[in-house]
Amino acid sequence: MKNVFAVTDNVELFMSLADSLENRRAFMPGLGLVFGEPGLGKSRTANWYCDQIAVKKGNERKPIFIRVLANDTPRAFLARLVTELGQAPKYSAVDIYLQAEAILREIPRLLIVDEVEKLMRDWRGIETLRDLTDQTGIPIIMIGEEGAVEKLARFKRINYRMKAHIMRFKSLSEADLARFAKQVCEVDMDGSAVKQIYEITGGRIGDVLPELYKAEKIAKANDLKMIKGSHLIRKAA
Repeated sequence: MKNVFAVTDNVELFMSLADSLENRRAFMPGLGLVFGEPGLGKSRTANWYCDQIAVKKGNERKPIFIRVLANDTPRAFLARLVTELGQAPKYSAVDIYLQAEAILREIPRLLIVDEVEKLMRDWRGIETLRDLTDQTGIPIIMIGEEGAVEKLARFKRINYRMKAHIMRFKSLSEADLARFAKQVCEVDMDGSAVKQIYEITGGRIGDVLPELYKAEKIAKANDLKMIKGSHLIRKAA
């Protein structure tokens, strides 16, 4: 398998969403939501995007990617955010918030918050994101699971600010799977092989990758330059 990050339809839509938030007009809300089932590459795409921006704009302008942990309180989340921003967090939640706000005012950048559902356990956690975007003007992309739209709809001020920037990560289509395989696979695959892998995996990247790895092993073992569907047929046990 090639050590590359494959650009798919989901990745292109993520980049478009991020660009739209970064370049929105000053009066437009700055929250966005990316959601979908596990295993579709949401977090990996976000981290890849952060690295691309670092190359273009420098590490100082690199987006901040932070995952909400299972036991995070609003204060603990803010403290880890300030640490990610390069400073030692102060003691009280109020002071830590003001610290984060000051840093982001001085050097605005995109904030990406993964597993955002965990911030909903305490309304202060999720409202902190609204405060940060309102007070500093920074864009924030929340990443959540399937059903995140409905869960966030309970928070009306959050829902209002994100409704123009919502993206659902989807499984790869058969055509997108072919595009993905072409970028990451070290062996060519014809349409019948792509179709078979699509039928097995439903286009979920987490399931696609092991199938592509198996195809590469078959190609190597049989000195094949092109994998066909017939090469991937499973033998009965």
